[in-house]
Amino acid sequence: MNSNLQKIKIVILIAFTVCAVAIYSFDTRLQGSATASSDGAGGGVSSAPGEADCTDCHDQNTLTGAFTISPPANYTPGQTYAVQVEHTTSDMSRLRWGFEMTALTAGNVAAGTFADTTGFTTSFSDSGRNYVDHTSAGSFDNTTGGAVWNFNWTAPATDVGPITFYAAGLQANSANGNGGDQTYTTSQQIPVAPVIVPDHDFSDFDGDGRADPGVFRASEGNWYIRQSTDGDKAINWGLASDLIAPADFDGDNKTDFAVWREGPPAVAAFYILESATNAVRVVQFGQTGDDPAPVGDWDGDGRADVAVYREAPGGGQSYFFFNGSLNNPGQNTTYLPWGTTGDRPVRGDFDGDGKSDLAVFRPADGNWFIRQSSNGQLRVDRWGIASDTIVSGDFDGDAKTDLTVFRNGVWYIKRSSNGAALYRSWGVSGDVLVPADYDGDGTTDVAVYRNGIWWINRSADGSTVAESFGVSTDKPIASFNVR
Repeated sequence: MNSNLQKIKIVILIAFTVCAVAIYSFDTRLQGSATASSDGAGGGVSSAPGEADCTDCHDQNTLTGAFTISPPANYTPGQTYAVQVEHTTSDMSRLRWGFEMTALTAGNVAAGTFADTTGFTTSFSDSGRNYVDHTSAGSFDNTTGGAVWNFNWTAPATDVGPITFYAAGLQANSANGNGGDQTYTTSQQIPVAPVIVPDHDFSDFDGDGRADPGVFRASEGNWYIRQSTDGDKAINWGLASDLIAPADFDGDNKTDFAVWREGPPAVAAFYILESATNAVRVVQFGQTGDDPAPVGDWDGDGRADVAVYREAPGGGQSYFFFNGSLNNPGQNTTYLPWGTTGDRPVRGDFDGDGKSDLAVFRPADGNWFIRQSSNGQLRVDRWGIASDTIVSGDFDGDAKTDLTVFRNGVWYIKRSSNGAALYRSWGVSGDVLVPADYDGDGTTDVAVYRNGIWWINRSADGSTVAESFGVSTDKPIASFNVR
């Protein structure tokens, strides 16, 4: 009989040590009391596919609270993110707390790793999956109202597609029994972060991440490009009266040759030579008097969209028009009211979400009016005077367009990374501004074009490059970033 009782005690002890939070008392006829694992359950109880949850040990009861997880909205391969798990409730009988989380790919393979930032969590691996769990101190015994855990998650080194976080949580009553506890489960899927199209894609014709000096010779209709890896290139594309509109319209990370040709509605059009296939695409869009300055990625799919800005006469409402390339098989036009007579349109992604923002510079008062696509908020910022040249570029390398003007040989830059002013003396009045990322470091370089010579100040090392390419009457491609 005593031997049988010992076997029963061993079986019960093993069963209870896989549970997550609550402290139990075994039947005193077998043993006075014993404690289940209050410092986590070990792997396999996160509610992920093929796994159990806390009800494997705890009775389920009516839920009176909430259990939430807060992973990042998306992930960039190799980046580390802060993650939060939280219990909340107004039920004052909840006195002890726990959770377990894992992250998996669509094929249920471990995705990324967890790391502890406090003594309230413990991260570990089990059976090929990575987990994070509460510790004994992190069960917050005799705490009411809820519990919060914070820790880090590092994304996989490569794009593995959508990742799902699975978590199970327990709100226990700490009543020395497995009755009266509440088990919660939740999951949340996140995509890989969208590819941010950098400014140099508007003059990177060989796709090596570096802008290429290039010009449009209107008298011939020819483009001449000095590619940084593939040598010089010349192509006939456009008429003398066309406005250049270079951009990556096919999403292959190479700038496409493109022009916009004025005309009445249904006649004006973009003429695009896509670099991926050498296919010619003609998109009827806009009308005489429009400005193609807003050409850019308006929907965040990594491809530039045809777009124009139409200034209103007599103090009326101006508009931005674009045809999104994402989920728009009918090429429907989006038109957005923004700006008024006298405003200058500015191309740029001022909030770093990979989408072009509505933006104008108002010479009358020196203000920039920007509507951020990430949250729809209006940003008004005074920077510049009426006679300034307006520049589009990311001069601090944070994937956000900086407010920039050029005046009498000086670049006035308001860095988006910290709001600080940067003044760069580069060029003289009469130079054509050609800002772009010529050294491939992710930062726009200050540069000017003067009588066929490119004067570039490389941000990577501060060195100066003077390169002869073109003639004084040519239009430099990178000047598309300037108004």
